[in-house]
Amino acid sequence: MKSLKSLFISGQITLAVGSVIVAVWLTAGGNLWAPALLLPALPLLVFLGWLFLRQPARTSANLPWVFWPSLAGTLLVLVLFALGHACWLMTTLAVLNLIGVHLYIRWYSRYEQRGPVVQLGEPLPPVSFTNLEGKVITPQSFAGQPLVLLFFRGNWCPLCMAQIREVAAEYQSLQEKGIRVALVSPQSHKQSAQLAKQFSVQFEYLRDDDNQAANVLGIIDAGGTPAGLEALGYDSDTVMPTVLILDGEGRLIYQHLTDNYRVRPEPSLFIRVLMDRELI
Repeated sequence: MKSLKSLFISGQITLAVGSVIVAVWLTAGGNLWAPALLLPALPLLVFLGWLFLRQPARTSANLPWVFWPSLAGTLLVLVLFALGHACWLMTTLAVLNLIGVHLYIRWYSRYEQRGPVVQLGEPLPPVSFTNLEGKVITPQSFAGQPLVLLFFRGNWCPLCMAQIREVAAEYQSLQEKGIRVALVSPQSHKQSAQLAKQFSVQFEYLRDDDNQAANVLGIIDAGGTPAGLEALGYDSDTVMPTVLILDGEGRLIYQHLTDNYRVRPEPSLFIRVLMDRELI
């Protein structure tokens, strides 16, 4: 099912854009009711455009301002069809857009129930990464300091980039308290180096080569990269957004395993977790 997700989002965007074109074409042809097709087609496009332009770090889980306008627009088109003002093409596209919006919210955005990486208080299983210089790094490399491991999908994900910006804004507070932050993704070192240029903070930029650590930790999102991004150098497999916090002895004290890629923890939570544990 994961590979279907990679195809779904590209296909849904194509469907929505095509529906807008059809609405314009039908209107130009004299069907003054055709703009009704924009109601089920535009909400998801507007939402995705907002994600890339505003780049919020998180959204609501159910996106009511996307779903309800799409539903209302589809019902309007069905009424127009019953009254003879909408053609089969217009009606079919409206229904398909509504189905697509529902699938995006309830299926594409969500993960199956995720179990714990390891039990709290236990060290991580043996995993390793490579830094921008190609040096092998393990969680034990940070012994003596609390460590936040933030697994993100890649530079292509606007929610991931917004989450990283939030952490960067809080980084001085984290650094003053002796907390290290490592950003981990399966993307290439070149892509991570491009990301590093955007921030003037001392993050650790780590690559999970071939998603080996993600597989060991059970946070792999096989086929989760949207179709077409392979042309930009991204692997088809990525990682489920995950935050792990380790104490100075490498033991897991917190894990955020979101079941929805649009829902992320705020960075202030990291400090609260460590303060509650009296580690800072």
